[in-house]
Amino acid sequence: MPEHDHHVQECIFTGAEIGMTMVGSTAATQGFNAIPLTWHSHDRHEVLMLLRGGAAYEFKNGTELELAGGHMIVVPAGVLHRGSKDVRMPSVICAVNFDIAHPVTRHSPFTKNELAWIAAQFQSRTPRLISMSPTLRRMAQTLHQMILQQRKSPRTADGTASMRLLVASIILEVARHTSGTHQRSTADAVTLAMEHMENHFTEPLPMNEVAQKAGCSRAHLFLVFKRETGMSPNDWLQRRRVKAATDLLRTTGRKLEDIAAACGFTSAPYFCHVFRKYTGKTPGEHRQKA
Repeated sequence: MPEHDHHVQECIFTGAEIGMTMVGSTAATQGFNAIPLTWHSHDRHEVLMLLRGGAAYEFKNGTELELAGGHMIVVPAGVLHRGSKDVRMPSVICAVNFDIAHPVTRHSPFTKNELAWIAAQFQSRTPRLISMSPTLRRMAQTLHQMILQQRKSPRTADGTASMRLLVASIILEVARHTSGTHQRSTADAVTLAMEHMENHFTEPLPMNEVAQKAGCSRAHLFLVFKRETGMSPNDWLQRRRVKAATDLLRTTGRKLEDIAAACGFTSAPYFCHVFRKYTGKTPGEHRQKA
C-alpha cells in the first residue's frame, strides 16, 4: 500500500471492523504516487485495483508491472514489492488483502469447500497483472466510495454488512479472474492499441494509425480506452514516452535534444513541457536529482 505523504490520502477498514476474519484490511487510496516506496511484504494476499490513473510496482525478483485504470495486481503473501518510478501519476486505488493459507468458515460467507476452491486459485507465487472485468471494476468503485462514506459518518449495521458482502464478492470475482474462467471481452481494442503504442512510441504516432491497428474508429478507441484505463490514448502515450526519457536521463549523459528525439517528442521544448507536466520537474532537475 502507498505510504502516507502529502500526495496520498488513504482510508482503511480492518477485517475485524467489517466482521470478516479472513480479511486483513480493505482500503481506499487516492492521490499521487510520486516517491518510490520502501520494500515491504504482507502476510496475506493483496489485490490492488486501479480505478483511475496510473501506477507502477516492482518486485524483488526483478519483475516490474505498470498499471493503467482498469487493471489490478494480485500480490502473493510474503512477496517483497514496492511502488516504483518517480513519474508522478494521479491514481485512485481500492485494495483488499486476505488470508487464503488457512481458510476458515467463521465470520465468512463462504463454505469450507468454497474457501478451498478460492485458496486453490491463489497458489501462484508470481505477481500478476490482470485486466478487470466491467463487473469487478464496478464492485471496486462501489467499495472505494463505501469506505470513504463509512469513515465520514457513524457506522451502521447495514453499512457494515454491505461492505462485508461486497468484499466477499470481490474476492470471489478476483478468484474467477485468476482461475481463467473469466471471459475477456471480444472487443480487445484497448490491448491492441497499447501494444502498438508500446512498440512505436519512439516514432511519430498519429492516433488514426493506432485506432486502425486496434481495429476500430478513432472515436470508438478514445471512448473505450478512457472507460477501461481512466485516461486517453494520447495520455497513455505521453506517459510511456516520459518513462523512457526518465530512464535515459538517469543512465546517460545524452543531450536533451537527443533524448527528446529518441523518445518520440517533436522538439526539445515540447519534451520539457510534457516532462514537467507529468513529473513536476524539468528534465535538468530530474537529472541532477538522479
